[in-house]
This record gives sequence, structure tokens and C-alpha cells, in this order.
Amino acid sequence: MNHPTHPMVTLTTESDRQQVACEVSSQRMVEWIITAPAAVQSQARAPLNLALVLDRSGSMSGAKLAAVQQAACHVLDLLDDRDRVALVAYDDQIVLLSPSGPVNAVSRMALKARIQSLTPGGSTDLGGGWLEGCREIAAHHLANGVNRALLLTDGLANHGITDVEQLTQHARELRHLGVTTSTFGVGLDFNEQLLEQLATHGGGHFYYIQQPDMIPEVFRRELGELLSVVARESVISISIPAGVSVELLGDLPHERFAERLRIYLGDLFASERRAIYTRVLTPPDSVGTSVVLRGEVSYADLNGQAVSITSELAFSYLREVEVRRLPINTTMLQRSSEIELATAAAEALKLERAGKRDQAQAVMQHTLAATAPFAPAPAAAAYQNLANSIEQGLTEQQRKESHFDAYHKRQSRK
Repeated sequence: MNHPTHPMVTLTTESDRQQVACEVSSQRMVEWIITAPAAVQSQARAPLNLALVLDRSGSMSGAKLAAVQQAACHVLDLLDDRDRVALVAYDDQIVLLSPSGPVNAVSRMALKARIQSLTPGGSTDLGGGWLEGCREIAAHHLANGVNRALLLTDGLANHGITDVEQLTQHARELRHLGVTTSTFGVGLDFNEQLLEQLATHGGGHFYYIQQPDMIPEVFRRELGELLSVVARESVISISIPAGVSVELLGDLPHERFAERLRIYLGDLFASERRAIYTRVLTPPDSVGTSVVLRGEVSYADLNGQAVSITSELAFSYLREVEVRRLPINTTMLQRSSEIELATAAAEALKLERAGKRDQAQAVMQHTLAATAPFAPAPAAAAYQNLANSIEQGLTEQQRKESHFDAYHKRQSRK
């Protein structure tokens, strides 16, 4: 490991109890907290290699397209000669308005003129437009930079590749190649399942934009984070001792090996805090022994140097009767229960959209019951209200809002 030239990411961990029973298996919840350092000086930031992939289908006419044009132009104003950008517009045809190139005073003016010339067209080849933008990013990949496609749409992928799993697989492969994706869904007609999957497995962020006049502000938020990235391609790897079971809460991208769980966190921006929760099952063992979980966060710093930091948590074996007398970290269990509820809500919403309301209800009620001892009352009430609404049938606005709320909670980003 090279020595980093900037303040390091930190990793801390805690459990609801650090003692386990020697006679029987014990279940514990473990919280892993990853915290990025504060912002570095602007001159030291990572360069950006972006593709703006903009829906110009017929439904984008009027205020939507005008807001997108405003937002895209604002993105250009925040970039400088360290950065490069490609511009792609799509309806049923894919138009590379500008191949990837450096941003300077001359190119900025030309790009803005092309953005302002956009007019609404036909149907929506979302996959084709997105992959064209990703190709431009990959062709000019910045080893020490942030390489990201910003994909905006207000409709369904109804031309070209339309299968959610096929597009999601492309997102996974592109993330492994260092090309990430953030998605922006506008209005009520886009497929929130698709856009979330592209962002989650593509290493970026998903945004639900209710009204066109919100588009510029959401773009500013995303770009502000990209301009303050302090750790790139971060991963937390948890070593699993023999006989121990470790289950990840939520649905963050991850890979499981025989003795290791790798969870992909993507780029971390300045002062970002991520909370990862794992449910651990320990085997019986002798009094006085212990079992140790070891977590390691690895990432690349702004100079491309590989950095890793570790944290360990030891569970000590006692008699079961002694363990039961010990206090429980209820505050941490409250936090983890909200992740469990949000994960259940996401699954229930997927079932509800498929017309399987009874199954959706069963998922919600089972999780509400399982988390009842520790779930904060406001969260439990909110998810019970969602369960009741699912039983009656959701409006599209309720579906979108509930989906985005569940997504945001599962990310555990602060």
C-alpha cells in the first residue's frame, strides 16, 4: 500500500452486543461506518470525464426540455480545462451532438449552442443513448479521474434494448471497467426500477425529479458531489471466519466468496458517511475464546495511489445466561431496522407494480413484525401506512415517491 497524500477515509464498527453464547449459535447485528475526509483544495480535485445523455423524446417538449437545457449548460459552467465532456441526445435515434473533448471557453460555447438547439422527437431508445455516452467515456477514460454518465429521461425505454436485467448487466460490466452511471427520472412515466438498477449497479446515484423546475438543482447537487470526490472506487471487504455466517442488509452491489464479502461503495465525496449493516451468526465455542470479524476499505486516492484501512470487531464467548444479562445497543438496532424496512419496501413496491399485492403485503407485514422490537415509531408508522396503501393500490406518484424514499434510506448516505 502506498502512503496517501490526503487525509484518509476512516472505518469504525460496532455491534448490538460484543459477547456471544458458547452453548448455541448467536445472532448479532454489525454496523460498519465509512467516513470520507473533508474537502480537499479545489486545485487538487479529481478531473471529471462526463457524458451528458439527454432524453429528447416527444414527451420532453416544453418545460422539461427547457429545464434540461438550463441544467446541462450549468454543468458546463462548473467544469474547467481539467475536465472533458461528451453530449448525447436520444429519442428513437441516437445523436452524438459532441464527442468527448476537453472543456474550455471555446468548446463550452459550442456545447451550449448544441444543447440549446435540441428539439423534441420520437420514442425512447434509452439504452442506446446511454451506451453511446458510456462508449465516449471509456474511449477517453481518466485513470485518476471520475468517469461518469449522467442519464436523464422522463419515459420508458421502448426502443432498442428494453430489458431491465440486460441493461443492468451492462451497468455492472461498465462499473468494473471504471465507467459509472447516475440516473435522473423526471415526472411519472419513467421506469423507477430500471433507473435505480442502472445507478445502483452502475456505481452512481438515482434521482426522482417530480417537477421540471427541480432539474437544475438536482444536477447541481450531483455535480457538486462529483467535484468533491476524495476517494475513488471504494470497496469494503469483510473477512468471514470459519463457521461464521455474514448476511448483508440491503441490496448494495456485492460479491460473496467462501471467506470474504466484498461490497462496492463507489466514489466517496468529501465528508460523506456510509453505514453498512451485516447480520452475523456465530457458532458455539468454548468460554473464554473469541471470534474476530475484520473489515477492510480499499480505494484510490486523488493521485491514483491504492489505499486501504482496516477495523476489527471481536466477539467474546460467555455462558448464555451471562450474555442475556448484558445491555443491548438499541440505538444501533434502530438504525439497522430502518434499513431492513426500506429493503422490504423496495421489494414490496416491485411486487405491487407487477400486480402481486398479496405478496407485497406479506413482505411488508413480515418485516414490520420482525423489526417491531427496535424500529423507531415514526419509521414503523410510515411503512405501515405504505403497507395499507399497497393493499388499496398505489397511484403512480405514491409509487415513485415511496420507491425513491426507500432507495435513499437503503443507501445510508450522509
